Amino acid sequence: MSIYQGIKQIMRTTIMNNKVKAAILSGVMAAGLLVATTANAHPRWVLPSHFTVSKEGGDWLTFDVTASHGTFVFDKPAGSDKAQVVMPDGRTERPNFVVKGKRRSMFDFYFEEEGTHKVRINNEPTYYTQYKAGRRDTVKWIKATKADRALVLPEKARDIVTQISFTRAESYVTVGKPTTEAMKLDNTLLELKPLTHPSDILEGEPVTFQFFFNGKPQAGVTADITREGTLYRNHQEQIGVVSDKEGKITFTPETAGRYLMKSNYKGELKDHPLAEKASVNVHLTFEALLQ
Repeated sequence: MSIYQGIKQIMRTTIMNNKVKAAILSGVMAAGLLVATTANAHPRWVLPSHFTVSKEGGDWLTFDVTASHGTFVFDKPAGSDKAQVVMPDGRTERPNFVVKGKRRSMFDFYFEEEGTHKVRINNEPTYYTQYKAGRRDTVKWIKATKADRALVLPEKARDIVTQISFTRAESYVTVGKPTTEAMKLDNTLLELKPLTHPSDILEGEPVTFQFFFNGKPQAGVTADITREGTLYRNHQEQIGVVSDKEGKITFTPETAGRYLMKSNYKGELKDHPLAEKASVNVHLTFEALLQ
């Protein structure tokens, strides 16, 4: 091969590499359009038709699943295909009759085993890399982990940070006598453990929950608790709390009804192979019973 041919080959390779990188970048830059959705994501929640089953032989319950800023207001049809029911002995089952509509999805499940069940819909962790580019330090985002972001970041990108996002949407259903086996932790990202059993929550009585991050009690988790019916009152009547050094929060639902708790933790990650920061959530629905 002559020197001239060698130079042409190098030029072709360089152009091809740049095209590949541009193609990859254009494919993931669409994630930049999701930044607002990521930063201000519609909270997902799962709402059972009942929180307790007292019928002999069990009963069918139906569940609504949506993503909405409103409390129990249907907005976007979050999927139910990954829903799980953690049974009183700890094993998991899949729901029955999953249906996805325009503004919500639904599923049914027959509850007959005595004890407390956890109903959960956990999304997959997602990774977004933030960086600055251009003379004006414009903040941009791409969908990439810390491990693979070098393949898609512009050459002059700076102030690069990758964040993991993850949400758990949960609720509890008790058949007969309450149990606690279904409340065991996965020891992964943000989790909630009800120290006050969900079937024992009463109006006017204090409730205590505990937050864990990767299996350890986590301070600084913010939680907002809102009772249903916000469309029909002038004030949200939202309860705001922050977990203490033991990861605990305590609040008092003054009125009986169904509640949505939206909790979030933002923090730095140490020695994580895929991200430097985390923004993780637990969205819990529960009811406070009449005294």
